[in-house]
Amino acid sequence: MKSATRRSLTVGAVTAGVAVTTALGASPASAETWHYGSITWYNPSAGVGACGQWHGDNELVAAVSPQMYGSYPNPNNSPVCGKYVVVYGPTGKATWAQIVDRCAQCAAYDVDLSPAAFGVIADLGVGRFSTYWADYI
Repeated sequence: MKSATRRSLTVGAVTAGVAVTTALGASPASAETWHYGSITWYNPSAGVGACGQWHGDNELVAAVSPQMYGSYPNPNNSPVCGKYVVVYGPTGKATWAQIVDRCAQCAAYDVDLSPAAFGVIADLGVGRFSTYWADYI
């Protein structure tokens, strides 16, 4: 499935029978598009992300595919920088993560999460799983 219809979601609400848990104080208001892809984790602390900022492995951040990120003369100007994704884990837990980077090796609907974000929804030893996720404004 490449994408689904627009849906609303608020923290504390239950969507598709799964409660959304988050460490963020505030949350985006509505889902733009739902996707299905592989979820992996990476170390954002390895360097400055494509959005032009450094982030630690303990932050809830994400990198998206080149197709989702887009191509700009200055990658810091991508409109996805600073937006959020919500990702569901294999046991039904979910987490929010802010888009701060581009994942060059990711397929169109894959997401690379920080260890902190991945750890909310799965053990880091899992490494990779496929699931639904949504991008948010």
